[in-house]
Amino acid sequence: MPRCTPRHRTTVLVALTACTALALSACGGVEKAGGNGTNTPELTESLPAAKSGVDSLRWALYAEPSSLDPIYSNDFPPMEVLANVCESLLRIDPDLTFKPSLAASWTNPDPLTWVYKLRDGVTFHSGAPMTAEDVAYSLGRNLDKALGSYHDAVYKNVASIRASGDQEITVRLKKPDAQFNQAMATPAGRVVGKAAAVKAGKKLGRPDGGVDCTGPFALSEWAAGKSITLDRFDGYWDKKRAAKPAKVDFEFIRDPAARTTAMLSGELDGSWFVPASGYAKLLNTDKGSLYFGRTTGSYVGMVTDLKGPLADVRIRRALSMAVDRKGIMTAAVSGAAEPLKAPAAPGTWGYAQKELKAAYDALPDPGGSLEQAKKLVQEAGVPAEPVTVAVTGSQSEMPVIGTEVKRAGESIGLKVDIRTLPADNYNALYSDAKAREGIDMLFSLWQADYPDPTAIYQYLQSGDTFNFAGWKDPEFDRLIDEAKATADGAERAGLIAQAQQKAVDQVVWMPLYTPFNPLFLKKGLTGAPISSVQLSYPWAADIGAAQ
Repeated sequence: MPRCTPRHRTTVLVALTACTALALSACGGVEKAGGNGTNTPELTESLPAAKSGVDSLRWALYAEPSSLDPIYSNDFPPMEVLANVCESLLRIDPDLTFKPSLAASWTNPDPLTWVYKLRDGVTFHSGAPMTAEDVAYSLGRNLDKALGSYHDAVYKNVASIRASGDQEITVRLKKPDAQFNQAMATPAGRVVGKAAAVKAGKKLGRPDGGVDCTGPFALSEWAAGKSITLDRFDGYWDKKRAAKPAKVDFEFIRDPAARTTAMLSGELDGSWFVPASGYAKLLNTDKGSLYFGRTTGSYVGMVTDLKGPLADVRIRRALSMAVDRKGIMTAAVSGAAEPLKAPAAPGTWGYAQKELKAAYDALPDPGGSLEQAKKLVQEAGVPAEPVTVAVTGSQSEMPVIGTEVKRAGESIGLKVDIRTLPADNYNALYSDAKAREGIDMLFSLWQADYPDPTAIYQYLQSGDTFNFAGWKDPEFDRLIDEAKATADGAERAGLIAQAQQKAVDQVVWMPLYTPFNPLFLKKGLTGAPISSVQLSYPWAADIGAAQ
């Protein structure tokens, strides 16, 4: 959902470039429908470590967080802040590997049990020591239906959570779930101080309520509507990873042009979500450097109705074949992306990479000739009703995509209508089936919280909230369920490969592209992770002076 759950986030990625939506087909044409070649920016794997600390960082967020309560961290801004304030049991490092964090170790003594040995010597920002009761309380909040945690899907197989020792908690499951342990490296595994949380009540995570956690930074001030300030926590348990900046000031700058201007002027020390319209200037300024890293993100077209004009899989395949992904990436994100063959991007390969890559490489190119696409439409018969795609102007990449899908559909004989909705109405499409009536496809960026393709494919299972089309394939469901319960990476990859092939064949989610992770850093700074871990890893702690 455009950010309703921990695993799916939509955000403003870009601003339109000179190649406008209306001129998309003229920006390279589509002699071969769905051509995928593009001049992509250079990817950076990592930056040199900082040599010394800095007094402060000024960082831009594209919006003000709605809450800093970990169970309601449902969008990029709050998660980008909380990654530096609150910690989880596990941690995902910039190389996308899982490491111990508040849990020093963990075991899986039987398929229905996870036991976490907690780290000694950890204190909350309030000075209180972290105990097993704090951890059990924090995780247990996600089971409380009255609280309505956005991470409830992670806990759907959890039977109980209890403190089973002074520094130990035990989680019992209703059925095997290998994903649960991975999710403990995400916001779903965040720990707060029980005493402070109970005292704050409903104010927890609000400007007037604060949050008491264990990370390298503590929440110092939240000036509603303006900024959030974090101070370095000198009592942080991991002295080797102590924060280099003394404080971080997050400024809320909604306007993409204003963010670009602030970076070009040197007012800001950095930001993610750099507008594509500013790439050229930021790549050539002497005020800093623009970097691009990989993400787990997948931009897809989600079919919402299998009874309408997209009911026949041949129509869905033909439309996907005709879409010019090169044109979309050029116009929407200035080429800072790679085309997708499947709904789960290569960035989700956090294990068994050789096996997962082989399965992905064996998939057909989603593009094809116009003649092939037209033949499929002729075989299926042109639907009497137009294909209606929904877009919102509040996300500047979306009109580009909608316009290209319309062009692609009409080029193979389909009727395509674009329905442009205000932001709030578009967001309602993710939670209200009635709002989706009359709409056949919508667009969204899905970002996996942890590197595992099942974190994406689970949403295509029968009955899932985000399987809007109501697609059902018992074999697909079985493969994903079995993959989620399988601890062995190679074995899980084999199951995913089979399920992935089914998803690709049915085109219920039409893969478009995986965006790069843009990061701007002011001259003289280094150390920031380039991979898209800024929502779970304490990234600000690593940034410091290059000299």
